[in-house]
Amino acid sequence: MIMCGTIRRAAQCSRRPVLVARLAGGSCGTGGATAFAGAAWAAAVATAFLVAPLARTASGQAPDRVMVVGGAPVSGTVVSVSQTGVDIENSDGETQTLGIEMIREVQFGKEPQSLKNARGNLLRGRGADARDEVAKIATEELADAEPLVLAEVDYVKAAAAGRAALDAGGDVAAAITAVAGYLAKHAKSHHFFEMQELAGDLAARAGKPAEALAAYQQLDAGPAAVKVRAAAAKAGLLLGQGKVEEALREYEAAVKLAGNDKATQPQKRTAELGRAKCLALTGKADAAVAAIQQVIDAADPEEKELLSRAYAVLGAAYRGMGGREQDALIQYLTIDLVYNTLPETHAEALFNLADLWAKGGRQDRAREAQQNLKEVYPASPWAAKLGAAKP
Repeated sequence: MIMCGTIRRAAQCSRRPVLVARLAGGSCGTGGATAFAGAAWAAAVATAFLVAPLARTASGQAPDRVMVVGGAPVSGTVVSVSQTGVDIENSDGETQTLGIEMIREVQFGKEPQSLKNARGNLLRGRGADARDEVAKIATEELADAEPLVLAEVDYVKAAAAGRAALDAGGDVAAAITAVAGYLAKHAKSHHFFEMQELAGDLAARAGKPAEALAAYQQLDAGPAAVKVRAAAAKAGLLLGQGKVEEALREYEAAVKLAGNDKATQPQKRTAELGRAKCLALTGKADAAVAAIQQVIDAADPEEKELLSRAYAVLGAAYRGMGGREQDALIQYLTIDLVYNTLPETHAEALFNLADLWAKGGRQDRAREAQQNLKEVYPASPWAAKLGAAKP
């Protein structure tokens, strides 16, 4: 019987959180109870919302702000954007170009609050909430809006539609149309590569691998960090088709593409995590577990998306080893209770929790996990897997 109770946050030490596993009538090994701190496109966005209030210009208008990865926000006036960067002019009339690989978020001083809120939800992985929030923008709020602000509204609407469809299994066809429409209208946007990747993800979900590959190949024209993402995305596409050995080679190629700079390191860790997943699927679970632990040890504590994925891969690796169900359960519990903001991994965790609790004789906990999955992610692939089975 699996004997494991709740996991709760206990402390924060140096680089990674410490989780305490408390057992209901049993004990879990320290290996299973250890928590690892581990982002993807908008990694570590939480810090972007902890900055001081916006300063005001002489005219009383809030400046534009660019939130930079690993650095202080840059304030001024965004004068232009391109596929590879954003040009922002400071109060002295000097213009600085910031590459997209170093940008977390661009905030416009004249944008409606609902747009800011919607983009915040989008960056936190809450596609449906972003979609609902951007719908609150009144027509009159955009009456005198600058072109860049109007383009940002288009971006959030399309991106929110895409993310919501992927997260909850909504209208993927409509989302594909929305993203394609955005790309056609804003081909020079600083969101271009991000939206191409989203287009690829949607095509993959729709069962159109050729279209997905074509979208991912667009990322090859981006900076180094984007190239790494492109290689990892192609590997993920192969993995989704069951071509594990081919996917493994692509993930390894993605790892080699990455440098030692701040921009490519998060992408490298994502590729390394994909590589670990392939190792687990080819029967090399021990090597996979070791690789996952290395990924998380090297990750920034704010890379919560990566951390959530890492726990999911770690849980799957333990399940594949046989006799490690208790360790697997701890990983999925950690996602459910601590790192539950990424819908795809949270849904995966709930599905596995329902199965593991049932096999461990905890029918009450199994039913709870199953019900949560059905209620929170009713149209997700993981909810569909539940079928008519009852824990």
